[in-house]
Amino acid sequence: MVQYFITKPVMITALGNSADETMRNLLKGEQKYFIRNRVGALVGRVQLPGVDLFNAILEHAAGQLQDDAKRILSKYDASRVGVAIGGCDYHSQMAFSEHKKYLEEGSFGSYRVDLQNPYVPAERLASILGLKGPVFSVAAACASGVSSVIRGIDLIESGAADAMLVGGIDLASDLISAGFMSLSAVSPLPTNPFSANRSGITLGDGAGLFFITKEQIVPFPVVITGFAESSDGYNMTSPDPEGAAVIHIMRQALAMAKKQPQDIGYINLHGTGTEVNDAMESGAVNAVFGSEVKVSSTKAMTGHTLGSAGAIGASICALTLAAEMPQMLPPHVYDGISDPALPALNFVKGGDCANLKTVMCSAFAFGGANAVLVLEKI
Repeated sequence: MVQYFITKPVMITALGNSADETMRNLLKGEQKYFIRNRVGALVGRVQLPGVDLFNAILEHAAGQLQDDAKRILSKYDASRVGVAIGGCDYHSQMAFSEHKKYLEEGSFGSYRVDLQNPYVPAERLASILGLKGPVFSVAAACASGVSSVIRGIDLIESGAADAMLVGGIDLASDLISAGFMSLSAVSPLPTNPFSANRSGITLGDGAGLFFITKEQIVPFPVVITGFAESSDGYNMTSPDPEGAAVIHIMRQALAMAKKQPQDIGYINLHGTGTEVNDAMESGAVNAVFGSEVKVSSTKAMTGHTLGSAGAIGASICALTLAAEMPQMLPPHVYDGISDPALPALNFVKGGDCANLKTVMCSAFAFGGANAVLVLEKI
């Protein structure tokens, strides 16, 4: 069995500007810092100063990665340490105010169109941290965060790198919010995943980042042992209701990790709170794991952070595993009214604990992009 060591994740979310603060509030079931943006959508807003929130998130995350980067660069040449970062939106929030300035005054301020290129976050992180290996941007919509982890593993396995910084950074911009609102996919209240009363997603800002290596450089007791991806290509915005591709990759990831369904102690669900995603995902999970495994969607607390959602989910899984047994599980926050039309799932209640050794993280996206990870405690 191949295992890929990870460093302690860096997380910045509406629940906190560090992994520890995010996890403290998450385990309490907090729903902090949901605000209405300029287009009327409720979003989980990161609380950092500055006009350019996207760049503030990126630089704050980079500062928290510095120590691990130095330790990895003391082991590997900088040309062998790369970056693969997922996302969906790149600085469009900054573009709004700058275009307003142009229309009113006839000139832009600090805005440049190249700031919205997808490579910018990965390149900027590489520059700040002194990483000179392969630099990739991963655009697989809301599966980008998990896909970036798999791309990082691919680059290490190919021999192109010895270590990779992976994860996702995204912002719930007005433009993205307006797009989801045009699809009637945005909930007027914090998302209510898997409830009979669910009414859509709640977007959020966030970042989830960590390094991957084939040998343990930075002490952290979690490894990735299984992963799989698919593209079902069913519809531009809706998943295949049968979930055939999702069922397939869950079984693929288990096989790679040499695990049986009963070995998984917890699943961090994609759990967006839309009618179609929750129906597909509950069916797929039930088909592979039955109704006993503990599950939760954490998006009712963080918001759906788009291209960073899978990386934040993986980070939550890793930090949960790393805690002393029995670990407290991330609660499933919803109104408690289960949808009888959905296959039964075992949702985590506040305060639930378990002796976790192996968990799964899922991410699904527009266009039929699907990705899962299996993580284990060592």
